[in-house]
Amino acid sequence: MKIPIKAAKKIEGPLVPIMPAFDADEKLDLDSTCRWVEWQIASGIRNFWTTYGTSHYMSLTDEEIYALNQAVAGVTRKKAVFIASTNFTWPAAKCLEFIHAARAWGADVVKIQVDWRWNPNQDAVFDFYRRITLGTSLPLFAYTLAAPNVKGMNRRLLERIMTLPQFVGMKNDTGDFYEQCDYLRGVRLAGSSLNVMTGGSMASFLHNHQFGARAFAVGIGTVFPKVALRFYAALRAGRLAACARIVQECEEPFYDLYARIRVSHWACFHTMLRERGLFSSDQMRFPLLTAKPDDRKAIRKLMRLPALNA
Repeated sequence: MKIPIKAAKKIEGPLVPIMPAFDADEKLDLDSTCRWVEWQIASGIRNFWTTYGTSHYMSLTDEEIYALNQAVAGVTRKKAVFIASTNFTWPAAKCLEFIHAARAWGADVVKIQVDWRWNPNQDAVFDFYRRITLGTSLPLFAYTLAAPNVKGMNRRLLERIMTLPQFVGMKNDTGDFYEQCDYLRGVRLAGSSLNVMTGGSMASFLHNHQFGARAFAVGIGTVFPKVALRFYAALRAGRLAACARIVQECEEPFYDLYARIRVSHWACFHTMLRERGLFSSDQMRFPLLTAKPDDRKAIRKLMRLPALNA
């Protein structure tokens, strides 16, 4: 089976996770979402994925998940790499149905998300992935998650996944530093080109790039893509002090904001994108909370930081 991995090999540098917009009635706003993705591409971002958290799968129906991925694929086709993602709850047959649809839409890769919160058996996860590979040649990403009382993928499972030629990458949501280094070491020892990415940050990529990480999902790029691109250009040029300065002046203030307000970082991003005129509304859908007037005031203040707008 020939795997069309050409597009997958282009996945390096910053990746922006897809965040759907909603209108004032909490209806999925695909027009705003696509306008934002088009703006990202014009800014220079070339990698995108949908994912359980930032893409708000916890509040979307299956039909909306299909619609969101199809809409994004229509914008990114032949312009950027798009990794479409399955839902946590789908069985193998449903995942294959989605993969076939995603291929027709123009998606380059599909990330097969597993709900690790149930602590699935490692052998069962491998069998789940193996059964999916029997039905497709489209490049795939694996997925792992760890949390309190949740173990995530062990090294042995990673080694077994690397024997399945469809798998060209993995999203690591277990931890950005020690865990990521262990996965990257496993890839190096296997002589594999598997692209292991975190859900992470510029700070974690500054560390993990030294151990083989090639791409990074970056929250700040959701609103300030030029910052993420400036950071990556400095990293490629070996200007590590400049990279650290960008983290300190741009990314760390974001984390400070999250600690002070009452809503999620996603709500902050929604408000920022509304302020930029890219989203028609900063409305969130239950169970996520929408920013309040005081939150919006703090968010607008952060957006004016000179370092973010350099």
